[in-house]
Amino acid sequence: MPIFGKKKNDNENENPIENTAAENAENEVETQTVTSASTKKYETPEGFDFNRYFLAERRIVLENVNYEVHPVQPNGQVKLNGKDTIIAQVVGNAGVKVTYNRTLKFDPEGPFSLSVSFAVMLVFNPGTRDEIDWKTIDVAEEFKKNCPQLIQQMTAKATLLVAEITNMNGNPIIPLR
Repeated sequence: MPIFGKKKNDNENENPIENTAAENAENEVETQTVTSASTKKYETPEGFDFNRYFLAERRIVLENVNYEVHPVQPNGQVKLNGKDTIIAQVVGNAGVKVTYNRTLKFDPEGPFSLSVSFAVMLVFNPGTRDEIDWKTIDVAEEFKKNCPQLIQQMTAKATLLVAEITNMNGNPIIPLR
């Protein structure tokens, strides 16, 4: 069953599979950050096949929330800037941890600043893990291109959390979908 990208069959179940193997993989000590700024890039004409290199085990978890209330309210208009980023870290021989971060800041400084991060651990398929030199692949970029379902799930979670947090302090709800 493909878990990344498009389904082969419309009758396939889209519910994520949760397993403790992802938790065990997060405990690996050695990590290496791979982002879009990598110098050497792995490219394939059809894109990267996540179904081949990763197991179906995955779970999206809240990684970090940073909410700061600023006591001084600005005079005049302020502009809300939102930024979404995705980074990927190779975690030893266990897999890849992909982190989705949404940051909200006002310009000039407004009533608050907020950052929310969710992560998903993609566990390597032991049979295919060594076929690729993971230092040469921009996993974050391939994830953006080939995993729209997981990105949509992390975006939805971040959007809901931003709305709840901003509403708690009497600020207007900011869904930013």
